[in-house]
Amino acid sequence: MYGVRLLGMILALSILLTLLVVPAAAQDCDGNVIELEFMNWWGAAREALMDEVIMHFQAENPCIRIINQVQPWDNRSELLATAAASSNPPGIIMTTRPETYQFAIQGLIIPIDAFVEENGTDLSVFYAGEVGIQYWNGELYGLPMPTAGGLTSMFLYNKTMLSEAGFDPESPPQTWQELQAMSEAITQGDALGIDVMGVQMHSGNLDEAFVSWLYTNGGKYVSDDARSLTFNSAEGIATLEWMLSFANDINGGIENERDFFQDTSFTEGDHPWYDNQLAFMPINTSVFGHYNNNDPEGYANADHWGVMLRPHNGDNPDSAHAGVTGYGFSGGWAYTIPRAHPPEMQAAAYKFAEFIGVHPQGGCAFLFAQSRPAPVKACNENPAYYEANPHWGTVLEGLATDTPIPITPVQGQIAEVIRGYIEEAFFGMKSAEDALNEAAAEGQAILDEFWAKFDADM
Repeated sequence: MYGVRLLGMILALSILLTLLVVPAAAQDCDGNVIELEFMNWWGAAREALMDEVIMHFQAENPCIRIINQVQPWDNRSELLATAAASSNPPGIIMTTRPETYQFAIQGLIIPIDAFVEENGTDLSVFYAGEVGIQYWNGELYGLPMPTAGGLTSMFLYNKTMLSEAGFDPESPPQTWQELQAMSEAITQGDALGIDVMGVQMHSGNLDEAFVSWLYTNGGKYVSDDARSLTFNSAEGIATLEWMLSFANDINGGIENERDFFQDTSFTEGDHPWYDNQLAFMPINTSVFGHYNNNDPEGYANADHWGVMLRPHNGDNPDSAHAGVTGYGFSGGWAYTIPRAHPPEMQAAAYKFAEFIGVHPQGGCAFLFAQSRPAPVKACNENPAYYEANPHWGTVLEGLATDTPIPITPVQGQIAEVIRGYIEEAFFGMKSAEDALNEAAAEGQAILDEFWAKFDADM
């Protein structure tokens, strides 16, 4: 409920942003205000939250004006690449981890180590796994926000639906086998369509779902040095075979699964979860804020829903609950500084990035208002998190299971290859083993080409 109240305050305060903050800055700085265009994707309700962060920043830094440029998600990659490579890029840009690496290699953004030292920024306030994935070739290129973790390690589950199906609502499934038994009992439908679904096995790209399940079966995506793909192991093949069996035997095929979620949006409040038509849903930590905004009564009813860790393969003694960070599109957001601008603009951009990253009224407040954890350890120790989210202890437990995945700037190309072959397996065109072996061979060729060029340039 805190997020709802805060949002109302923000909407009122945002009016003051133009009326008070900018004129004050102009007066205090004799008109010498540095303007920074902030290219980001914090849209919808989060735009107002970011406006408040900006307001607090400008109150402390009256000689810097931040222009909040929220971007559309359509053609995002192309839009960002064009902006970053232009002769006059935005003053600060929001990039994913693969994009940060790519822009660093291309020389489009600057490392921030010198600014960290100059400003006395204490990097130990971050979880090591969060700030650690912002380094490329030994240099730091951004401060993290939000968390790279908590993207795949957890599910929401519907206690009411479990109880009605004869299961203990306080004992969600811990293993693949328990998840399958509960889903078989809950799912209603046939080859023509699903009316009620037990579990949403994947949300988004099939390759991301596969990698997420892979780590709950003791598998690995790539070697620790990011030079050898390893997902086509015995654990990987068993994982994909299980996913295929689940989709076909319980949900009636991949097309049924996709049709069930067609034209729905959890963010917008139009989703089977809100209608008690979905028992288990994979989530990232942004879900809690959307749930609270779209269905505050349901969110407030702790007897109706819960949070559980991603189930693991109970037939594999080496498996365990796990989440992954860094593989997917959102793995490791940071705020990076273009090289094209003069030093005074870069210094101003770092001040804003640092504020977003570590300031209590920056990323801490921004994420708390969404009931999301922060990459700063102290932020998550706020007792109010437990008041805002009755399952906060499970959220922190999920964060503790996360495993960072080494990647390179060609991650997007490799992921596209894997996605294509897994898609063929789901449509019965290839076996799980053939799909993964062919994907690994083609992906490895891309990876080898990247490292050969990188090593030669070094």
